[in-house]
Amino acid sequence: MQSSDSKSHLKRVCAAAIDGRTSNVRFIQSQLRILHQSILDSREGILEVIAASSSNITNFKTEAEVEFSMAIATVREHYEGINFDRAITNEYKIAAGKNNAERRIGYGVVVVKPTMHTRFYAIVSAVACAIAAGNTFVVECDKRAVDDLLPSLFQPLDWEIYALNQGPVTDDEILSTALTIDQTGEIETLHCVKSVPNLRSIAVIDRTADVKKAAQQILAAHVAFSGQSPHAPDLIVVNEWVKNKFLEEIILERTSATGREVHSSHAGDDKHAAWKTALVEAESNGEATLIKKEGLYMIDVHQRRPEYLVAYHFAEPAAGKFLSQQINSHWSFINHIPAQLLVGPALPLKQQHFSLALRYTKEMLSKPRPEFVEEPIGNSAIELKDLINPMSTKLQILRQRETQPLRETGQGPGTAIGFFEQGIIVETFTAFCRKGLWVLMFAL
Repeated sequence: MQSSDSKSHLKRVCAAAIDGRTSNVRFIQSQLRILHQSILDSREGILEVIAASSSNITNFKTEAEVEFSMAIATVREHYEGINFDRAITNEYKIAAGKNNAERRIGYGVVVVKPTMHTRFYAIVSAVACAIAAGNTFVVECDKRAVDDLLPSLFQPLDWEIYALNQGPVTDDEILSTALTIDQTGEIETLHCVKSVPNLRSIAVIDRTADVKKAAQQILAAHVAFSGQSPHAPDLIVVNEWVKNKFLEEIILERTSATGREVHSSHAGDDKHAAWKTALVEAESNGEATLIKKEGLYMIDVHQRRPEYLVAYHFAEPAAGKFLSQQINSHWSFINHIPAQLLVGPALPLKQQHFSLALRYTKEMLSKPRPEFVEEPIGNSAIELKDLINPMSTKLQILRQRETQPLRETGQGPGTAIGFFEQGIIVETFTAFCRKGLWVLMFAL
């Protein structure tokens, strides 16, 4: 239950969202500068807390520095992305008689439901973007050590633009209008920037791949941050032709990884148990066969077409293109696993502009509010008077255009793959999936 003080502070945050201050460019700049300096001033304490929270017993200091650096870098990125002169020009476009078609405004209040993985970066990346997009924000906290940093970290900010709420926000009045950043995938709400960390990430090794490079990148991504990133590949699909070579390389890399224990990515005991149950059912239905070897599960997959969060395709570019079109993933990367993806929450779904530097962009946390003052021009631009005059010159021009043929496609005879041939190719790939691919999963 929320205390009366907490409810009162939430109301102040809601009031600040509508009084206009958060849409002021100078205010946004000042708050981002304050946040950046506050993080920088608290560097040693933050690094200590992040390192103490890590489950990696060997590289925890390095990983803490990476997380800290990425967190403060995202604040800098949002700050440097502000062009004051352009913002002022856009603000007064209508007054100058010009359209402001790109105008956007903040949602008002942004509620952040943070993930556990690299929690400091997860919170800062969401908060910095909320400020940059012209919002106030509420962070749902618990008893985690990282959350204990937040009161002092945010204290220099305008105290009415943020709130730290113990547990989930339950005020329906706030939730009905706020935008929620759900990094856990646990909630369903109309206004939500949602991550789904339970979607699996897959790596595909084609026969044309640089197998050694694939093994190095896949294992490094899986071991980093104790394999807890939702973007670490936990399913590995290997072409039959390079299966043995890949197994040799992955085992060689694993044994030379300084003794670090490999975990199933973003999966706890319950999730791994569920995977084993699903595998048993698949075996009983004749859909898959399990072989265990050298600390790895190797699964002969008879048929699979699920939805994946991220797919990493190791192959020549042409084969990588084909694989990315056939495997149902939200994002595809060819011949590389970006290190930035291993820090922070799962990539939010349904984003329009992908950025490796920013987990959240201003477009995600704002809404379009275009303004138009200029009337349409051109022969085909209908005016209101044309709607009641059947003999209008504009209508006559439109009638003439109705019968004009579309331009030619430019395709020569017999040079493109037709629908029937395309079907054969896809069917060949499907058959190959059933017989010529293997899936590997790291054992706990």
